[in-house]
Amino acid sequence: MHKTLAAGAAAGALGGVIFAGLMRLAPVGAEHRSMILFAAELVGASRSPLIGWLVYPVYGVALGALFGRLLGGSALDKVRAAMLGGLYGVGWWIAAELVLIPALLAVWPLSISAVDRVRDVALPLLVGHVVYGVILGIAWSRLMEIRRPRRWVDRPDTHTRRAA
Repeated sequence: MHKTLAAGAAAGALGGVIFAGLMRLAPVGAEHRSMILFAAELVGASRSPLIGWLVYPVYGVALGALFGRLLGGSALDKVRAAMLGGLYGVGWWIAAELVLIPALLAVWPLSISAVDRVRDVALPLLVGHVVYGVILGIAWSRLMEIRRPRRWVDRPDTHTRRAA
């Protein structure tokens, strides 16, 4: 169980760093100057780009650990893990857009005013969450492969001798 959490957190950190890089490049509407400053404003550090850069990896670690916990010890190939990660990213985009960000902006979640407040950041965050999820899934799958014990069938049998 701890291995899946650790793999999820590590994969989430990688995805979160890439998410932050994408958000730095993302265009935003007139209200927000950049997605990095928007993230900093959400956590109360209005003029600190450093805090904005740190928000995405911390968010990524938390979501990645949950991803690892939800998948448990299931063995997934990279393609399935990437697909599940992408869907996971879309799910968190919906949750972030409709509940998390409006709540942090002191707007009633799931309301028309909440949708209006996050409208200009919706598309960049959708792209970022999907890319984050795909990277999370692939990295989690690779990290789980590293420590997965080999099955007894794959091990060479050292106790038998060849017949001559």
